[in-house]
Amino acid sequence: MSEVKNIGLIHVGEPQPSALYLADQLEANDYQVSETDATDFAVDNNVDTYVINLSEDDFDIEPMVHELTDAGVKIVFNDTQVSNDLVGWNKNRWLRHILHKIDDKHDLLPALRASIEDDDLDLSAMGIEQVWVLAASIGGPEAIVRFLSEFNADEPLLFIIVQHMDSEFVGMMAKQLQKNNQIEVKLATSGLPVKAGEALLIPVDESIVFQPDGRLAVKDVNSHRTATPCIDDVCADLISQLKSINLAVFSGMASDGVIGATNVFDNGGTIITQSAESSVVSSISDEVRTRKMSRFDGTPSEMAEYIKERLK
Repeated sequence: MSEVKNIGLIHVGEPQPSALYLADQLEANDYQVSETDATDFAVDNNVDTYVINLSEDDFDIEPMVHELTDAGVKIVFNDTQVSNDLVGWNKNRWLRHILHKIDDKHDLLPALRASIEDDDLDLSAMGIEQVWVLAASIGGPEAIVRFLSEFNADEPLLFIIVQHMDSEFVGMMAKQLQKNNQIEVKLATSGLPVKAGEALLIPVDESIVFQPDGRLAVKDVNSHRTATPCIDDVCADLISQLKSINLAVFSGMASDGVIGATNVFDNGGTIITQSAESSVVSSISDEVRTRKMSRFDGTPSEMAEYIKERLK
């Protein structure tokens, strides 16, 4: 954890959403945050770092910057005209960038825990009885849309989508998956509340971390991963945090996912696979079937029905 504990947020103009989001993230991770309007600003000797949130071009910040420089405090600039519009993995990158400016030793909060205690995280308190990882590659988006369209969004389920893709297609992928018209698909971002009946799309450049307060954090991924995002790594991360996860393997051509399936199987989770006949490419699910880890095999709609029947 950073040694910097006291952060001052200076709002140039009206407080902007990205600045308020940053304040929330810092306070959730034990920083002391004080907020002030630029017109009423005075240096606080208890503050180590100031973040200047820029939103009005006609305000002269030069005298304030000189005052902060003379006081010997660290200054970080946040251009709210840019950061307000960021979503998904871009928002995560911006948050990481700001935190690293505050402290260059900062790993995006919090660090992944090696183990989970009984009282650390209770997904049932959030109405979630089962967590299903939806793993896919080529042909996966169409299959996942059909799968999610079979649910009503009132089931006690949380879906985590791991779809192989390049970073520039993340926003487009979220929109495509949203076409299921039943389950809301959200890009996983730091601070996002976890809710039953929703699906989280794993970003390319971050792994998700569940916090005890029911919100997400994100952290850097393994730089040597075999795919983006990496099914094997996501499964390992989730098993280290949650007591039980399940895995649905959809259409895809890759070896990534086989180790993840093995870990889920060894951890007592249920694995189901999309049938070869209904897949564009079935190499991932073929290997899972060969290793006799799949409990059910069928079309995306039949896979959904299997999960709903198990809830009964």
